[in-house]
Amino acid sequence: MSTGTTGREQPEAAPQASERHLRADAQRNRERILEAATALMATHGIDVPIDEIARLAQVGVGTVYRNFPTKGALFEALLMARIAPLVAAARSAATADDPGDAFVTFVRQVSDEFADFRALADAMAESGVDLSATKQHISGDLIVAVEELLRRAQEAGRVRPDVTISDVSAMMAGLSHADPSFMDPPQRQRCVALVCDSLLVGARSVLPQSDLAPSSSIRG
Repeated sequence: MSTGTTGREQPEAAPQASERHLRADAQRNRERILEAATALMATHGIDVPIDEIARLAQVGVGTVYRNFPTKGALFEALLMARIAPLVAAARSAATADDPGDAFVTFVRQVSDEFADFRALADAMAESGVDLSATKQHISGDLIVAVEELLRRAQEAGRVRPDVTISDVSAMMAGLSHADPSFMDPPQRQRCVALVCDSLLVGARSVLPQSDLAPSSSIRG
């Protein structure tokens, strides 16, 4: 009895390979659209035309609309694309050998990411598109991941036991919403170090140098 494939069976592999190729192409197109939208909206605002996004992404306008039928759908995807890696980073940090160091590294990462994304997020909020459900969902995932990282850092004796996830959330939110004209990157690094010192057990960081003159630190 022959154990080989029959002529009738062999062609079935081709459609499967073709389907995988199409899915891979579609995913790459989606990623290029999100990258292009992020870049253009950061410099030109949220009213940038769809055809400009398509041109930078090197896809057709129809491809943009197939992936994101509305500007609201595009905004939701942009939020997810920025927060999802942070959730993954928090989960990874929770399994680190030194959860205290991992906790500090993650707070710095969140501060930088949120600061870079703040202007675009504010513009989205002012656009009239209701993103509350999306923000609640992705924020909930992030809080759960950070809470596990915090718990592990506390169990390792690196973070004060009286610190709560609400404390951490409020501090990170404060850093991310600071006025960029006042809190430039060096100043933000100093503030992150001070925030982490307030959370860690026995910490006293060497603060990065700030370019701000003493007189500019107080505004009337």
